[in-house]
Amino acid sequence: LRARDPGAERWLLETHAGLVERIIVRVIGDVRNLEDNVQEVFVRVFARASEIRDPGALKAYVTSVAVFVAREVLRKRRRHAWLRFFAPEELPEPAAATDPESREALLAVYRVLSEMDVDVRISFALRYIEGMDLAQVAAATGRSLATVKRRLMRAEEVFVARCRDDETLRPWLEAGSRWA
Repeated sequence: LRARDPGAERWLLETHAGLVERIIVRVIGDVRNLEDNVQEVFVRVFARASEIRDPGALKAYVTSVAVFVAREVLRKRRRHAWLRFFAPEELPEPAAATDPESREALLAVYRVLSEMDVDVRISFALRYIEGMDLAQVAAATGRSLATVKRRLMRAEEVFVARCRDDETLRPWLEAGSRWA
């Protein structure tokens, strides 16, 4: 990568594009502009490839760049929210959820997440949607483990409170064992 070998860049794209797409979708909550956001991640990774000293840290570095791009997208959306003329129901439906109840619940989860502080939302999505452990979340967000734990505690409080108020999510919350 440091030598700008096209084969190395192609390899990086092939091996990490899926990870970047998952992080972008799970943190942002929809697939609008997914290709542009993924491309932005790799443009930044390629531009700063010389900074990667340990090849074993490549995945963590790509993940942190993806999180940074997602954070920028979310913050930009918040700043420009007044320009949006579409309702949340008009967002593309997630492909992973097949039955209508699951699709509706997933959209409701992302509505709840959209109301959270951006950094809290990112920590929550990486931990509970992407399934990263605490150390991985800390590395991906560039924050200390203690900060991540505080953000997750706050995120869980907000998430549970909002789910209890949401008629779509309340049954899912009550049926589960984690936050019931």
